[in-house]
Amino acid sequence: MDSVAVFRSPPPPPPSPRFRLILWALVIALGFAGLGYRLYWLQIVEGPGYQALGERNRLRVIPLEAPRGLLLDRQGRPLVQNDPAFRVLVTPGDLPEDPAWREAIFQQLSRWLGIPVESGGASVQGPGGPGIRERIQAAAREAPFRPLVLKEPVDREIAFRLMEESSRLPGVQVELVLQRRYPTGPLTAHVVGFVGHIPAEQAAHYQAQGYDPAVDRVGLSGLEYALEPWLRGTKGARYVEEDARGRPVRVLAEIPPQAGARITLTLDLELQAAARAALQAKLEELNRIAGREITRRGVVLAMRPTTGEILAMVSLPDYDNNGFVSPDLPQTYNRLVEDPFAPLLNHAIASQFAPGSSFKPIVAAAALQEGVITPRTRLFDPGEIVIPNRYFPNDPGLAQHFFCWLRSGHGWQDVVDALANSCNVFFYKVAGGYDGAGEPAFEGLGIERLVRYMHAFGLGRPTGIELPGEAAGQVPDPEWKRKTFGETWSTGDTYNLGIGQGYLLVTPIQLLNAISAIANGGTLYRPTLVREIAGPDGNLLKVFQPEVMGRLPIAPEHLAVVRDGMVAAVERGTAVRAQIPGVRIAGKTGTAEFCDDLALRLGLCAGRRLPSHAWFVAFAPAEAPEIAILVFIWNGGEGSQNAAPVAREVLEAYFRR
Repeated sequence: MDSVAVFRSPPPPPPSPRFRLILWALVIALGFAGLGYRLYWLQIVEGPGYQALGERNRLRVIPLEAPRGLLLDRQGRPLVQNDPAFRVLVTPGDLPEDPAWREAIFQQLSRWLGIPVESGGASVQGPGGPGIRERIQAAAREAPFRPLVLKEPVDREIAFRLMEESSRLPGVQVELVLQRRYPTGPLTAHVVGFVGHIPAEQAAHYQAQGYDPAVDRVGLSGLEYALEPWLRGTKGARYVEEDARGRPVRVLAEIPPQAGARITLTLDLELQAAARAALQAKLEELNRIAGREITRRGVVLAMRPTTGEILAMVSLPDYDNNGFVSPDLPQTYNRLVEDPFAPLLNHAIASQFAPGSSFKPIVAAAALQEGVITPRTRLFDPGEIVIPNRYFPNDPGLAQHFFCWLRSGHGWQDVVDALANSCNVFFYKVAGGYDGAGEPAFEGLGIERLVRYMHAFGLGRPTGIELPGEAAGQVPDPEWKRKTFGETWSTGDTYNLGIGQGYLLVTPIQLLNAISAIANGGTLYRPTLVREIAGPDGNLLKVFQPEVMGRLPIAPEHLAVVRDGMVAAVERGTAVRAQIPGVRIAGKTGTAEFCDDLALRLGLCAGRRLPSHAWFVAFAPAEAPEIAILVFIWNGGEGSQNAAPVAREVLEAYFRR
């Protein structure tokens, strides 16, 4: 049998040892390259970040609070102080991870600080409010290593006990801080204001300016708010090395804080106290006579008419601004907000009222300048004038009657007599004209010119005083009435405006500023409460000079006639109760009818006669004014009877110094 040959391919040659070595070398090189890249990434690219994380475990930067600047009266007497106090902070990221230990810390803090552990639990301040656990959990979610202020201020004994227990309370710190205190309290509360925690809705705004919303306090009212950039100071920093439990080991470096500015105000504390006492006594007298509470609201303002410096600013009712830096703030705030007389409102700048006859000097000045009257012009006051209805002139029942406060009338009056006697009919005619039977036609100012002069005197716009919340007042005109009520302007509206009634509203500071311009010869100054600003070292940073807002478009001789009329009001007219022996005073009383929400609530608007505000404006000495003063009493009745005596007491306090 033939044999069959089977062909098989030869086996592959075995791998070369050299090739295996190269392959392994390549694998090892790639591994080392990856490792090197990873080391480069960790040490070079991400190194600073990890270094910062490590430093945070070892170092802590403690902000150093800057002492807030001081406010002084014009004699250098302090209106604010920075007192040492304690506060307790918790850093959520530094609390122990052990649940039992953490819970024990919460319970101990609750017992010592009077704060419930759980939200809504009872505390020493009463039920309700967020608990310790909820507050810390919320802070941990936002910024675990940012200290949370748990309570401020804290009683000294409690603060020392917490310091002693610090080794068993990791994450809990006690800090010594400066707490704002107001030694003059209610006397200057509306001017000075108060500080408080940064409102949540403004946190981002303040944070952008370098504030820490968690711990910092800012001015929230008055000059504390208006002068915040000057008062805040500049924070310092302390770099502290800590151990694993967050206990300080050593201080590595420290940048000292810089205190805020030292601000001297124009306010005279003695005159302020005299003004408040006089006004408070008058309010109590009015309530005592009425047999019930009919008023608690009033204003006294004193100003240098030649510079605009405010010497006194009293607004009643007032409040104690120390209550806003105490643990009892919620109860204090609620009580103040619920008070119908609005003690938190500075009525000197933020409330608007009809000025009544205290507005008449402005009308007189405008009429003299426009040639509507001269110093010798005499108009007859029969006690009442009647304006026929324009659509039914022959129907007496539809006519409007305008009365003088003296129903028998003052007879023939020139402008000095009219100011002295506060003759309504004279100013009806001067403002709106008159064409009545038996008298020659008389063309008055008219609404357009009257509005123009009211604006020239600064009415209808804020004065620009440093305090926040100033109202603009209201200067009505035909367009305003048409838009507001859908009605046309009438002669009767001009009549009412001529005696400071109707739709006209002014703030006390506006009216005083306008009268001061009459006193000083025609210059309208911007009212100011700030005299100078100095650094903590005493070096002057800013000295305030009188700021001219405008000049009255009225000739000096016409202003002199108005001043003569105001002098006559004190010497022989409606303001004789303001007389001071040896001092020549120029003044003007005002009585303005009203019926607002508060009057309705108190039942004051019942009956045919409306309640009235009492006004008095004055300056002295009349020949060279040093001081201008305004007194306003809500529901105070006659200005001549109740406002003028208060002004006399304040002026006496000023001149007997």
